[in-house]
Amino acid sequence: MRGTALQSPVPDDTLRALRLVPDVARGFDVPWDSAERDYGLGPDVLRAMLAEGLGRPSGFDHFDLLNVALDLGARSLWTFGPASWAKGLRAPAGTVVRAEIEFVPECAHEPGEDGECDFRVRLPTGWAACPGGSAVARFELPASWPPPQPAAAELLEEFGQVRFVRLPMTVGLDPDFTGRTGIADCTGGSLRLVREGRRRGLTVRLAQGVILSPPFSVLHYWAEIETDGVWVPYDPLIVGAMLRWGLLDPAGWDVRRSTGAILARISGEMGPVGLDAGRPAGVSFATAVTTRPDREDERS
Repeated sequence: MRGTALQSPVPDDTLRALRLVPDVARGFDVPWDSAERDYGLGPDVLRAMLAEGLGRPSGFDHFDLLNVALDLGARSLWTFGPASWAKGLRAPAGTVVRAEIEFVPECAHEPGEDGECDFRVRLPTGWAACPGGSAVARFELPASWPPPQPAAAELLEEFGQVRFVRLPMTVGLDPDFTGRTGIADCTGGSLRLVREGRRRGLTVRLAQGVILSPPFSVLHYWAEIETDGVWVPYDPLIVGAMLRWGLLDPAGWDVRRSTGAILARISGEMGPVGLDAGRPAGVSFATAVTTRPDREDERS
């Protein structure tokens, strides 16, 4: 009797997407025990990744592990964000999301280097010194935003077909990689959306900021399209991913809806958000979020 091939625990569409990433962009430096412990992936999943070439005896690539964990809904330190995003997007219409974000820079000194750290962080108001080791910014983000005009809606629907995949920087920053493959992370996807929107005559700009996921948020990029004098934030890649992961209800959500309730803008360009004595420094974003009625109906 002919045997039946065992079905891989990794979804076929996940494997198809990850095969589009060139091996040269991968770093197989996460050992097996860390892959299990830190990414919440079982031995059967890791064996399947090895069988598909998404691993080496030396270890696995961080981004491959992260993408598989996200698509499988594995719970780990790396995957807590999307559930928080979905919760934030369910803020009732007519409310404002109030976010207090503490920018905490990390020392950029080399091992053995003497001298005190000299921190600065980029806030929405500009660069600020951190004599106490951190700085705080406060945001008020409406849960309701104007709908897109027809040309913008068409653009958002097209980009909603792009699959959100966490990518290494070498390909993630390349908007042409998105055009060739149909996959993107927030950097290349946002750059390409802004470029295509401008080509079509839309008033659109890039945004760098924080996507809210209390208690700790992460740096993120998205596009903002001007509608009736309002800069409306959009992230069709993230909405498409959350619909795919079952975190948003398709009866109430599609890629044309603004994600402005969870996007705290810092600036309009890519670049470091933290400096240590002039050198780029990592920044963590300790986040507290509350909601209140939108009595003033302000838009910024």
